[in-house]
Amino acid sequence: MRGKTWATVLGVVILAVWQLPGCAGGLGSLIPLQTVEFDLGSGLGEFEVQAGQPAQKTGTGEFELPDITLGRGTIELDRDVITVTPADSGGAKGAVNLQQTSTLEVTVWITQADEVETVCETGEQYGPYEVTLDENYVPISIDPSSDMLTQSTLDLLNAGEFAICIQVVSPIDGTVTIESLTFNLGL
Repeated sequence: MRGKTWATVLGVVILAVWQLPGCAGGLGSLIPLQTVEFDLGSGLGEFEVQAGQPAQKTGTGEFELPDITLGRGTIELDRDVITVTPADSGGAKGAVNLQQTSTLEVTVWITQADEVETVCETGEQYGPYEVTLDENYVPISIDPSSDMLTQSTLDLLNAGEFAICIQVVSPIDGTVTIESLTFNLGL
C-alpha cells in the first residue's frame, strides 16, 4: 500500500512541476524546444532597400498550438534564409562588390494583432540582428542569432494571433529577402 501512495505522490509532484512552464529546474526546462518556422513568403519578408535607410513591413501571424501553454522560447534568424540582391546588377554600381564585409541589420517587433498599425513603435523588440555579409553580399554570420522571448510575447503566441514588424537596414541599394523566422518554443 505504501508503494502506491508514494507513486501517487510522485505522480502529483511530476504533474505539478510539469505545469510550471519555464520553471528553473522544472521538467518543462528539460524538454527540448520545438522549432516552428514562421513563413514570411506572403510579402512580409521582401524589402526594396536604399543603403542606410530603414525599410519596414508589418502584418499579422498566428500559431495553432496544441493544448499546451508555452513557457519559454526564442526567436531566431538563420543566415541561410536571407538573400541580398544589389540594385541594377548590370550597371557599374551593382557590379562593384564590397571590398570587405559589411552589415545588414534586422529588427523584429511583436505585439497584439489589433495593434498592427503601431507594432513597429509599441511591440516587444527582438534584435537588432547584425548580419555580416561577405564581399558578394552573402550572409556569413548573425549576432545574436536568437533572442529569448518575453512573457508578453509568449502570451500572444499562446493566444494564437499577433502583429509583427520586420525592419531591415541594408548597406547597399537593392532587395533583401528573408524567407522565414524561427521560433523555438517549449513548456
